[in-house]
Amino acid sequence: MKIAVCLKLVPATTADIKISSDGQSLQLAGVETIVSPYDEYALEAALKLRETNAGSSIQIIAIGGDDALKCIHHAFALMADSAIQIKAPGVDARAAARCAAAVLKTSVPDVILCGRQAVDDDLWLFPGALAEALDVPHATAISSLSVAPSGKAFHCRRRIEGAEQSIEIQMPAVLSCDKGLNEPRAPTLKGRLDAKKKQAVAKTPAELGLSDADLQPALKVTRYAPPPQKSPGKIVQGEPAQAAAELVRLLREEAKIV
Repeated sequence: MKIAVCLKLVPATTADIKISSDGQSLQLAGVETIVSPYDEYALEAALKLRETNAGSSIQIIAIGGDDALKCIHHAFALMADSAIQIKAPGVDARAAARCAAAVLKTSVPDVILCGRQAVDDDLWLFPGALAEALDVPHATAISSLSVAPSGKAFHCRRRIEGAEQSIEIQMPAVLSCDKGLNEPRAPTLKGRLDAKKKQAVAKTPAELGLSDADLQPALKVTRYAPPPQKSPGKIVQGEPAQAAAELVRLLREEAKIV
C-alpha cells in the first residue's frame, strides 16, 4: 500500500502569540512551533496501516519554508520512508492543496492522510481541496479506520451530532483524521538517530508546474484583533422569587438570550 501523509508546522498551542501594532500580521518570531496536533493522528494512522499491510511505504509531504523540515525530521524519526518538502512559505490552504496535488498526481497513493484541520487557521479547507484537485473521494474527521476485506476500500467512522456515521470509501482516497482515532507515538532514540541519515527531496512550485496565479490566496485577512474582553459576571441577590425575576430580566434585556 502506498501511503502519503501531509504535515503542517504550526505555532504551539501554548505559545503566546501577539498581534503586530498595525494589526496586519502576527508576531511569530521566536514562537515555538510543532507539527499540527491533528496531523499527528494522521501520521500514526499511516504507521499502523504500514504495520498491518506488508510492503507498504509512507511518503511525507510538507509545504512551507525551511522551518517545514521540522515536520519531516519528526516523521523520519518515526521511520517514514521518504519525504518531499515543497518550498512555498506563506501559502494558504487552497494553494497548499494545489502544491500537494502537483506532487501526488503522477502516482496517486492508495491513501492520503492529513489532519482534520490545522490548528493555526482552523479552516478545514485543505483535505477537501486536495481531494478535489486529485479527483478522488474523501472522508473528513474520521475517528476509526480499517481496510475493507476486499483490500480496495477503507471502512471509516466519523462522529456526527448525536451519532456516528459509517463510511466505505474506495481507494485511492483522502482521509482527514480526528482526535480519538489513535494515540500518536513518540520517536525513539534510535529513530532520532536514523532520521539524521535521511534527506527530503526539495521542490519549488515552479518545478511542479504551478504559476504565481495558482498560489494566490483564496481568503484575504484584512486585520487581526484579540477577542473582546468578557464583561464581569453579576450576582443576583434577594429572595428567590425576586432574584428569579431579576435574572430573567437581565437575560432578556442585557444578555438578550431569552
